[in-house]
Amino acid sequence: MTSENIYKSLVELYNKGITEKDPKIIREFLNDNTHMALKEEPRFFLDILQHRAAAFALFGELTEAGQEYAKGYSSCSTSGKWVYGLNWALQYMAEFSINRGKAKLNESLSQALPVLEQSEKDLVFDQYREFYQLALCNVKAFVLMSLGEKDKALETYKDCLFTPVPIPAYNDKESLQLLFAHYTKGLAVAIEYKDAELLNSLLKVISLDDALLQNEKNLFKLFYETLVSTFDMRAEFITEFNAMFKIKEGLKTVAPGFARFLSLIGEQDFDKLDVFFKDFK
Repeated sequence: MTSENIYKSLVELYNKGITEKDPKIIREFLNDNTHMALKEEPRFFLDILQHRAAAFALFGELTEAGQEYAKGYSSCSTSGKWVYGLNWALQYMAEFSINRGKAKLNESLSQALPVLEQSEKDLVFDQYREFYQLALCNVKAFVLMSLGEKDKALETYKDCLFTPVPIPAYNDKESLQLLFAHYTKGLAVAIEYKDAELLNSLLKVISLDDALLQNEKNLFKLFYETLVSTFDMRAEFITEFNAMFKIKEGLKTVAPGFARFLSLIGEQDFDKLDVFFKDFK
């Protein structure tokens, strides 16, 4: 069989297992070692490894999922390594959805940290580097917050410039997707620690309304109007924000303040939200 045929056969088997929701077929896919024959074809090999990681995650086997990503790191292009590492680290965060308790969460998230640190080293030098750096910082700070490392979480942002996203990049739906897709994680850190300075800095990056930033003194109103505006502009932002609601129960033990915020947003209780934000310092 050619590499392409092996690849297509494996993807077909994986898709069949997912479509039919059949764990036996998914396990059959994982037990098929023909994927190693694809190692000389990175585009096939890396994609199959990510399919395998996703399959392991379905069984709650997150360490094994990470091992699949590890197999492919050396096959990544120089420019693609940091994104691959980000996706690798995010795999461990599936523990929030599985919700097997704090000890298991700590075990999984601890595995994400060195991967994120390597991604920071692999970050490409291009016009959007500082925004990619902020995306990684948001994820890393969220992980550290979840591990109870407040000082380290906040220190993550020490080198961030918090430059506003350029309007052309904001309007280009293909641009800076990874920044917006992980922005709620940064907002979660600021909200959990009731850190007004960090929250204002993060809002400055994604706000399209300079007058609002300069003149609005009510922090909740500034936050909410910026949030709604960004929802309208970037689908990946609202997708992640909504995803946070799905892991709210898992967040209660590691980020009770942010979990409380999510509850109030869900209830649309703006009076209580206004009071909640008045405690920010």
